[in-house]
Amino acid sequence: MIRRTFLGGAVAGLTLAGCGRSPPPPAVPEGVTLTPIGGYFPLQSRALLALVGVKGVPARHAVDCYQVVYGSRDSAGAPIRLSGLLALPRGVPARGLASWQHGTTTSRQDVPSTLASEGMAAAILFAGNGYATVAADYIGLGISPLTHTYYAVDDTARAVIDLIDVARRLPGVPDSPPFLAGFSQGGHATLAVQQTLEAADRQVLGSAAVAGAFNLRTISFGEALKGQAAQASLYLAYLARGMGARYGHPLETVMTGPMAALTRKLYDQPHTPDEIIATLPKDPRALFDPGFLDAFDHDRPHWFLEAMAANEVSHFTPRAPVRLFHGAGDIDVSPRESTVTAGMFQARGADAQAIDLGPVDHGGSALKAAPAVLDWLGSLGKTI
Repeated sequence: MIRRTFLGGAVAGLTLAGCGRSPPPPAVPEGVTLTPIGGYFPLQSRALLALVGVKGVPARHAVDCYQVVYGSRDSAGAPIRLSGLLALPRGVPARGLASWQHGTTTSRQDVPSTLASEGMAAAILFAGNGYATVAADYIGLGISPLTHTYYAVDDTARAVIDLIDVARRLPGVPDSPPFLAGFSQGGHATLAVQQTLEAADRQVLGSAAVAGAFNLRTISFGEALKGQAAQASLYLAYLARGMGARYGHPLETVMTGPMAALTRKLYDQPHTPDEIIATLPKDPRALFDPGFLDAFDHDRPHWFLEAMAANEVSHFTPRAPVRLFHGAGDIDVSPRESTVTAGMFQARGADAQAIDLGPVDHGGSALKAAPAVLDWLGSLGKTI
């Protein structure tokens, strides 16, 4: 889901004014910029949580937030600059390091480093309870002028891991295995990061993915193609654009000519999600070239199908424990994503569970999962 996540849509009357001036940023490594962007006192955090109906999440500490600009590389190895959020509990040693992976946004500005809804949510949820927290904007969002390679495992994992590595070199950030958590697209990103870190023999404390689309080829695409969710066409056009950019294929090889042109217009220039949803066809099949649809319907080769298969995140064996949260009423991301993926992990001997949050929808699953994710992180921290 886009726009509304843990605290989305709830901040109009609760701005950063009066939050107190964050302290100057600590000394940073060469090539890294750290800029104070605001903070939250516990009373403000509790008010925001109450406003959106999040229960069971304390806010024990004031939080200081910084925009981080750091170096990374694109898929071809060329150096690039990316942005993200660092949030620190004020006045206390951090208990550990949490990395939040945000969900779908079509705006370069609606990202964690601007303290848009998910950045604020991550800061309050984790830093407000004692954890140093990072949240990457991803390639193509935030300060990055590139095309956002939506759901590309390698690009996403690299952006997140490079931010984690920068953060661990900063004063006040513990050099401990990161706890990974994310919502929707960020759920997929969370497992992408775990898969990449563990393949490099690096430790992860645990991964909590909420309403994640993990099986792009085998579940996600077909479910979205049914058009049950209002933003199904938004998701699929975004996915075609992102995979085309990542693998060097013109949109016209998967979409009709008019839909390819319309997609470029809607995503290359600033448009709100509502504008995109209103402009794209309600039937997602109308986006796609008949030749591609024939390949999908009859399981024939096509680069887009192969790209989706290559970016599934259910085919590794997690070493760290995994919890996959889902709402039974979610029509944006099928609950089968969690149950099937957990079953695949369990069959390989991993500590994985699919957790049903009850009859909540996509955005509701994020709100309901928040206290469970925080509680689980606390229990994992006792094992360090």
